[in-house]
Amino acid sequence: MMRIQPLIFTLFIFLIPSLSFAQGGQGGGDGSLLPEINPQDIEIRSEFTARFPGLRRQPILGFNPSPRVFQIDPNRMPFMETPEEAVADISITQLGRPEPPFRSLLEIPNRINTYLKAGFGSYLSPELNGYGFYKLDENSVASANVNLRASDGHLNTQESGFRYLDVNGTYITEFQEGLQLTVDAGALSDFNYLFNLSDPFQDTFIGETADKEYSGLSGSVSLQKKQNSLNGWDINLGGTIFSSTLNAGNSGSSGDIKEQVLHSSFSYYWPGQKIYETFDITGSVEAGTYNSDFFDSQNWTDARASFTYERLFDFTTRLKATGGIAYVSDTFSEKIYAAPEVEIIHNLNKNLSVTGTAFGRPEIKTIQDHYQYNRFLNSQTQLRHAYKAGASGEINYQLFDGNRIFGGLSYTHTKDYAYYFREEIPPTNVLGFYDVNYGTANIFELYVGTSQQLVPDKFWADVKVYGRNPKLKSGGDIPYEEKLGLKAAVSFKPVKELTINGWTEYIGNRNSPETNTELNSFLLLNAGAEYQINETFGVYAKLLNILGQDYEIWNGYTERPFQMFGGLTVKF
Repeated sequence: MMRIQPLIFTLFIFLIPSLSFAQGGQGGGDGSLLPEINPQDIEIRSEFTARFPGLRRQPILGFNPSPRVFQIDPNRMPFMETPEEAVADISITQLGRPEPPFRSLLEIPNRINTYLKAGFGSYLSPELNGYGFYKLDENSVASANVNLRASDGHLNTQESGFRYLDVNGTYITEFQEGLQLTVDAGALSDFNYLFNLSDPFQDTFIGETADKEYSGLSGSVSLQKKQNSLNGWDINLGGTIFSSTLNAGNSGSSGDIKEQVLHSSFSYYWPGQKIYETFDITGSVEAGTYNSDFFDSQNWTDARASFTYERLFDFTTRLKATGGIAYVSDTFSEKIYAAPEVEIIHNLNKNLSVTGTAFGRPEIKTIQDHYQYNRFLNSQTQLRHAYKAGASGEINYQLFDGNRIFGGLSYTHTKDYAYYFREEIPPTNVLGFYDVNYGTANIFELYVGTSQQLVPDKFWADVKVYGRNPKLKSGGDIPYEEKLGLKAAVSFKPVKELTINGWTEYIGNRNSPETNTELNSFLLLNAGAEYQINETFGVYAKLLNILGQDYEIWNGYTERPFQMFGGLTVKF
């Protein structure tokens, strides 16, 4: 026993230095007796949130009792799991799917493949407008349109009325990239009563109201090759057949007149070396033959070649200049003409621009052109070509988008200008039907107008007022041409389905030299409305000559008074 106590005492003496060293190694640098523990090995288990701004390693997980996304067992052994093991038991059913971003897609509007507008008006006046489009395959389409206007019975003293019927069709196909073939065909069938002549002459030679009938066919083939919008060529070949029959009893004015016209053209265009610079070479030939019961067959020819240069300078000035030469011949003359034309558009600023043009060119109106313009012509019309030279200037001001105010003036000098007059029937010198005469004319015109779209797709309006001074070199005004005129139209769309519109035309006094009087001026005021019931069907109504004007376009025939129309529209 005595031996054991010295042994224990000896061991205690040897262990004292070791215990002192251990305490010194674990104490803080400030002499604290607390052990120095790495704070990243601490795991706090409490109900409050702790912050460790000095930590650089991954934050300690499990100390937040209400995490936003998932909860990990707070009793787990820290830093003993792999990342996959740490989230293996996390439920994902509580994670909400975010809302997709809003997408605004542009939609292609539905094409109207068929449109029909048919109605009926007072004085037995039917009307029909129709259009159809059909896609045959990926490279070919076909379309057709029909227009019918007719009226009857508005005059009590004679037979009255007319019918205008036109039908046209188009076929377009693309053989390869940029090569396109277009075929057009059309037909017309018109009829109208003429005015009665003086009573003794009417009763003796005609016996009934004279009338006229028109018929015609047209067709053309066009081949186009476009590498782009500035480079390509096109070829066109076509013709028309037209005939007119005047039925006027034994008056001496009855007869037929027929016409055939052929036309062809070629154009090649390409860009220049400079930006916004283009060139165009064009050649064309138009020839016609016509004959009447009053004269033998007569021919005319109009052949032209031209070169056009167009360029935009400094994005402010656009120049278009054409140099050409033309050969024109008819029964009365033939000649070679220069055919220059220059157009300059200069933008003074983004709102104001001015336009100036100067030109000189020959032209010839066909028998069909004359007869569809003046339906009271006899069957003795002969054609002459005219040569026009003139200049014009216009200024345009745009206050804001959808608004345009314009004004301008022009002067035209025309040799062999075609105008109309009433013939005298020998030997009684009774005024008969109309014929075409030719003379040198000078026409000066001044005009102002505006085009407004104050509310897009809701309200828009157009107005133009003009004054003219149409003079013949031989003296006097050009017959049946006004000195003052007005054209205006307005449309209003209060709701998507309803469109309300109105349009008006004013024609001033016109010279009627055969009667040594002037035809009275007239103001035609018209209005209409169209309501779309659904995507397919709609209804419309319109009023013509609301003021009930008693007016004449051509001396001797009173036009239609007030009329009401109503009908149905179909489109799909």
